[in-house]
Amino acid sequence: MNHSAICKRSYDMELITPLAMHGANPKQQAEFRIASWRGVLRYWWRTLQEENNNETLLKKEETLFGGTMINKQKSPVAFVLEKKMVSAKKENVLPHKQGTAVPAIPSGCSVTITMQARNRHEQLVHTYDLYVQYMLHLAGMGQRARRGFGAMQWAEHQWESVAQFSHSLQQILQQLRVSDAFTFSHEGCVVKRKRDVKTSYPVLSAVWVGKGEKSPQSILVKFGKASHEANGRGDLGCVSRKKWASFPKKWASPLWCTVRKMGDLYYPIITEVKANDERYTNKNYERQRDEFLKIVGVKL
Repeated sequence: MNHSAICKRSYDMELITPLAMHGANPKQQAEFRIASWRGVLRYWWRTLQEENNNETLLKKEETLFGGTMINKQKSPVAFVLEKKMVSAKKENVLPHKQGTAVPAIPSGCSVTITMQARNRHEQLVHTYDLYVQYMLHLAGMGQRARRGFGAMQWAEHQWESVAQFSHSLQQILQQLRVSDAFTFSHEGCVVKRKRDVKTSYPVLSAVWVGKGEKSPQSILVKFGKASHEANGRGDLGCVSRKKWASFPKKWASPLWCTVRKMGDLYYPIITEVKANDERYTNKNYERQRDEFLKIVGVKL
C-alpha cells in the first residue's frame, strides 16, 4: 500500500497455459478483459460462502462487488489492466484431439493487474486481496478454464513442493476464517470439506494435486483425455442431453482443473465444487470423478 489518497495492490502473473478469452472480436483474436477477471473472482468468492438464503447471499455479493439487483451500487474497488493483451495466435483447446484451434494468448506471456480504491476502503482492499490470492491458487480463466487453460502463476507464488502449496492455501483459508470447515493434507487430497454441502449453489468441496510433469502441455493433454474417457455418462459436465440421462442440457463440470509450477515441475490441481444436489453425490458421479483423478495422476 502507498500513502496517497488511493491504496493499491498489483499482481504480476505469467500465463502457464494459453488463455482463450473472448474479446471484442472473438473469432479473430483473444483479449484479456478485466470484466472476465472480476467475474471469475466473484465466482470463487461464492465458493467460500455458506449461505442458505439466496437473497442474503446476493446482498453480501453486491455489497462487496457492486450490482444492480439489491444494493445498486458500484464496487468501491477497481481493477486496472496495466497493458492491453490481445493475440490472434490460435491454440488447440482440445489437445487430446486435433483441429480445434481458437485465438488465444500464448503461454509465457506476462500480465499485470492493479487493484485500487480510496484509502477509506483499505480494509475492503485487504479482503479483496485475500480472495484474489485464493483464486490464484486454484483458478484459470477464459475458454476451457475448467480443463486447464488460462492458468496463471502469480510472481509471489514460488512454491518448491506440493506441501508448500498446500500450506499456502491453508493459510489463505485461515485468514478468510473458513478453514474450520476443512481438513488438510500435504499430498493427494490437500483440502477436504468435513461435512456435507448444504447450499443450493456450488461451494468448495475438495482440492487434489496430481503427479508433477516437466511441461504444462502434457497436463493439458491428460485433462483432455480424462474428460473424454471418464465422462461417459456426462456426470462431469455436458452440453447436450443424453436420452437416458437425468441432468439438464448444460451441466457445468464440478471439477475445476488448472496447472501450477512447484519447484521444477508443473502440477495438475483439481478443485471440486458441490451443491446440495443429487447430481453431485450419486455413485455414477463419484465413480467418474475418481477415474478422472486417476488419469491425471492423483493418488486416491
